[in-house]
Amino acid sequence: MHSVKALSCRNILLGIPAAAVILSLMAGCASPNRNTPTFLPSATLTNSTPTPRPPMSTRTPTITRSATPTATRKWPLTIVFYGDSLLKIGEVGRQGKSGFSLVDDLRIKLDPAYHLILENYGGRGAKWAFENLERTVLPHSPDTVTLWWGFNDLLGCPGFFDRSTNVLIPEKLDWLIERHVGYLRNQIDVLLEKHIPVLLITASPVDGWLPWTHFDENNALVWELDYRCDYNLGLERQVEAERLLAEAYRSAGESVHLVDAWNLFEQHRGEVDMYVDIMHPGPAAADLIAEEWLRAFAQTGEIVRRRGA
Repeated sequence: MHSVKALSCRNILLGIPAAAVILSLMAGCASPNRNTPTFLPSATLTNSTPTPRPPMSTRTPTITRSATPTATRKWPLTIVFYGDSLLKIGEVGRQGKSGFSLVDDLRIKLDPAYHLILENYGGRGAKWAFENLERTVLPHSPDTVTLWWGFNDLLGCPGFFDRSTNVLIPEKLDWLIERHVGYLRNQIDVLLEKHIPVLLITASPVDGWLPWTHFDENNALVWELDYRCDYNLGLERQVEAERLLAEAYRSAGESVHLVDAWNLFEQHRGEVDMYVDIMHPGPAAADLIAEEWLRAFAQTGEIVRRRGA
């Protein structure tokens, strides 16, 4: 039996559907050391009927709608950032000062007249994001929206690895990626129909291997710290699909622009301050992603107004 470590997050997990809460980070569940991730993985996939795929989901969608109009030069701009705990640890309105975010860096880099709105929901995925888009994002009347979902959508090691052999199960991974991309596309389509340009940030890699998890008889989360999977095998495949999705929109003339966080982490692998644990961006990574975001934002046609310029 693998040695395990239980985290006292039972009260947080109660009332949150396991299928919806994957690898979440919530207040009060901080890891005791860097080798223990600070998010809450879900239980393994069950044998129940899987959640239906979203309408029109496809790895390489065919886009037939008219192209997004060019920027209107409205000023000041309202920019919404919508994502999981990679965007910002915790949940909007509830997190403390832990962790680093590209949005914090952008507040320093950009003209303060920009309205930068953070809508971060640790542990959520693209399905939840689509279903709650109207409630969380659209009331802000954004001029641009940044989406950063995906790490949680593969459901941790139980999502696409066989527990007994620790071998990747391709058909499970394919289904999870297709579902993830489909719900990303649904969000993008809603925003483009409202003439809102979209910036899409790819998933970023785990710093090492991810521990397996399960829930014990008391519904307490258990980390199996001496039993880990190469979660990046799935994440890299997912990132490839995210790139294809963004390229399909761009080829159709739509204002969807990729921020390749995965590539940045690979280029700076092993450098200091890239992570705060084995998953969440550190200060160096947040700064790199912010600069890449600025390059992508300029592609929307808007003029990037930096602080003090």
